[in-house]
Amino acid sequence: MKVAVITGSSKGIGASIAYGLNKNKIKVVLIARSKKLLKKVQKNLIYPKNSKLILKDLRSLSACKSVGNKISKIDYLINVAGATKGGHFLKLSDAIWQDGFDLKFKSALRLSKIFWNKLKRNKGKIINIGGGAGSWEPPSRTFMIGGAVNASLNHLTKSLSQQAKLDKISVSIINPGMTLTSRLKKLLKAEAKILKKSINSVLKNKSRIAGIKRPTKPEEVSRLVFKLIKDRNANGKIIKINGGKISAIK
Repeated sequence: MKVAVITGSSKGIGASIAYGLNKNKIKVVLIARSKKLLKKVQKNLIYPKNSKLILKDLRSLSACKSVGNKISKIDYLINVAGATKGGHFLKLSDAIWQDGFDLKFKSALRLSKIFWNKLKRNKGKIINIGGGAGSWEPPSRTFMIGGAVNASLNHLTKSLSQQAKLDKISVSIINPGMTLTSRLKKLLKAEAKILKKSINSVLKNKSRIAGIKRPTKPEEVSRLVFKLIKDRNANGKIIKINGGKISAIK
């Protein structure tokens, strides 16, 4: 049985990827900080016996190494962990910047390095989940960290794909635009309260600004991950999914 290691899999896109891969009879190793949320995801899997839970905060090198020591076989590494904060440039502390890079960029880098030889043995795949902010033009002045981290993740993916080509591994990245996760719903609710508007009207306005009819659904990202797993020519691909529509960034 193939094994997929999925970081940030306690909710949102990560959880949806876990459901999709488990449904397709791939063993899923779920990594996140919340035992309660991970247990909930595991309970909702079609094949819960084909799963393993690892409680870990991936911000440090030692935590990533600990994860590596707990996994003997891996075919697919899906790096999802990491939500960056927005705000005015002058109000974003060095610690907030560091946290954004530690959780999203460095965990992906470290785990890729830790699992590389195991993936090489199985001709495995690394799929990074970034975000649309990494290629926004013009870039956002209030979402600088997300833009910088995701742009870095795009570059890392392309760079690693060069070595992957030699080692018969595949490294690719999916950059979802606005996605209807619990995090987005919480942000919409807060903004609706401030603006004294309905959540639906706030969502419609954001979708209009983004040039989409609706947000992407987490399960659409999950299906795209499975598609890349099956794609023999996935190495080096940067895929954008926005409003449910898929496009490749050359």
